[in-house]
Amino acid sequence: MNPEILTLCEYASDHDGSLTIIDTFDVVEAAKLPWRAYFYLAAKINIRDCESDFRSIRLRITPLNDHSKVVFDASSAVTKPDGVDKLNVVAGLKGLIFENAGDYCFSISLDDELVAEYIFKVKLNGDEQ
Repeated sequence: MNPEILTLCEYASDHDGSLTIIDTFDVVEAAKLPWRAYFYLAAKINIRDCESDFRSIRLRITPLNDHSKVVFDASSAVTKPDGVDKLNVVAGLKGLIFENAGDYCFSISLDDELVAEYIFKVKLNGDEQ
């Protein structure tokens, strides 16, 4: 399974299978650290060839160089929809605390199988990284 779309954005919504995404980015600029983040995650995952009926979805954000330091981790029950080839994932995240500048990894897992990762950067305003 590979995502057709996986991004951070200013806003996202799912309306009966139609995915709306506004203002995507892969670098987040913080005025100061630690930084309290407000953004959305959006993904469209092709589940056509998914061999099993998954029962849960997990969204996770960690520093790229240390997956033991968790910024965000949430799981939810989900039922694989009949007759649907793609799964839209939309999550609005408010109040996440990023302690340090650097590279971070947003990952999506179905049950315990990693299906998608997105690398993004947190940097201080004005830093040349």
